Amino acid sequence: MILCSGENLIDIIPTTNSTDYYKACVGGSPLNTAIGLGILKNSVYFFSRISNDFFGEKIINFLHKNNVKTSLVQRSGDPTTIGFISKKKNPDFSFYVNKTADRNLKKYNFSKSIKNKIILAHFSSISLVLKPGSETYFKIMKDLKKDSLISIDPNIRPSLIKNKNNFKKRFNHFLKITDLMKLSEEDFRYIDNKNKPDKIIPKWINKNKIIFIIYTMGKNGSVLYTNKFKINIKAYKVKELDTVGAGDIYQAGMLSYLNKKGILNKNDLNNMSKEDWMNCLNFASKAAAINCMREGCNPPTLNEINNFKEIQK
Repeated sequence: MILCSGENLIDIIPTTNSTDYYKACVGGSPLNTAIGLGILKNSVYFFSRISNDFFGEKIINFLHKNNVKTSLVQRSGDPTTIGFISKKKNPDFSFYVNKTADRNLKKYNFSKSIKNKIILAHFSSISLVLKPGSETYFKIMKDLKKDSLISIDPNIRPSLIKNKNNFKKRFNHFLKITDLMKLSEEDFRYIDNKNKPDKIIPKWINKNKIIFIIYTMGKNGSVLYTNKFKINIKAYKVKELDTVGAGDIYQAGMLSYLNKKGILNKNDLNNMSKEDWMNCLNFASKAAAINCMREGCNPPTLNEINNFKEIQK
């Protein structure tokens, strides 16, 4: 099984580019990845605290509808986190997170049988920086690292980081824990705005024995770094509606491909060929491209990915 842990929230997104009207959608970076994995029929569990309020019920129902298991979820009387998205393309974000359910995760208790089933645990975004939940998720990472792969997507939201230096220190701890990481161009610039990825990312990998890091650049594609090679992956051309959740669905597509091939383990990942990686990341890019053709985070099915055709200029 794959475990996705972190924030769950309601995204308030514009229904038109004029931002005069908005609608409420279930969101949260790790939740989006869980949904993407569930739709692709992977065994995936979501772990967080989810409110008992109206929005919390909407989130639970959405997870069930999309084949994500919720038996590990904690329920709470605290309110649901709300995120406002400024526009559909290149959005800005504003979050309302004071004393919300997912942020106030203070404890966890995974049975030995559950831990034995987890082949990969994925963590992401605002749940990595908002206390007290961030400290609990950090403990979970270190706990599960013994027997599971750890996946981290920083998905940085600068407005929520009170102390940049402290975040950079925590990020260095993430590098020591993670087995695989996806970070965006914006994430990298926040962490290091003086150097180029080609100079820094290979050093991260070699120093911390990370299996791979994927660097995403939106329309300019993505780059895979391992300790053996670097591969550039193109982004598919589509009629873009918005970019909400695209990175999360790229992550879901990549993890699903590896999981379905039975290679989501350290030995097989370290021995993947360039051809295998090209197939994997083209699959992930197609999933993200289809998501961008839709409103909000709306990941594709396997059939939709297999039948995808990019637009021709």
